[in-house]
Amino acid sequence: MVNSKTLSLGALFATVGSVIAQSAPGFPISNVQATLGVSFGSNVVSPAGELIPRGDTANPPNLTTPVFNTAGRAILLMVDSDVPRNGSRIELLHWLATNVTLSNSTAINNQTALVVPGNPEAPYRQPSPPVGDIPHAYTFLLFVQPLGFRFPEAFTGVLQSRVPFNTTAFVAAANLSTPLAANYIRVQNLTGTPTTTTFPPARPTSGSGNNGTSSPTPFPGAAPALVVGGGALFWGGLAASVVAGVAAFAL
Repeated sequence: MVNSKTLSLGALFATVGSVIAQSAPGFPISNVQATLGVSFGSNVVSPAGELIPRGDTANPPNLTTPVFNTAGRAILLMVDSDVPRNGSRIELLHWLATNVTLSNSTAINNQTALVVPGNPEAPYRQPSPPVGDIPHAYTFLLFVQPLGFRFPEAFTGVLQSRVPFNTTAFVAAANLSTPLAANYIRVQNLTGTPTTTTFPPARPTSGSGNNGTSSPTPFPGAAPALVVGGGALFWGGLAASVVAGVAAFAL
């Protein structure tokens, strides 16, 4: 039975009119229909791609979605697609959480808060691009979590090292469909003194590909309620991540 907090696909399509890519330009997944609500404190990301002061990103953002069944679970990704390495730009995993659910708070403007477990597979890491580099793009993606989901063994190592990450390969290995919702921010590090003035060119922002063509669907399965406080997400108990590799490449 579809819960009242679930936005119907028909209403969603009527709202967006056509396919809108809410992921960063050039990101490998671009066929996303709905906008994932992202807010850092009182700063609500709007429009997608807003340049956010790095200081505002110290804590994980609050997330909301218009397309979610309250009986379902989701997988959340946050990926930096502009990390400089060996003369090119690669991906770094900033956040990965399974078993994401909806809060019990009342939906506002068809947006309901998401609850991320306190022990995610890859705890949130603050955006920290190298000083002197271009603004980095950080894409947030929300996927349906398949029934009986098992984390792909080939990706357990990157949960610690964070880099290099491959979103396309992870989506395929995890058997994920088209994201339900997405959004992205840009962050530039203006603190300190640059340790280098040579950075790779910006990555291409056109001709990006897709991962799948299926339409967003309500989540299947059932999930117990998680800790919620006043409609805000409860972020207690985030485990410290193990930093591997050169610091500039792990930011």
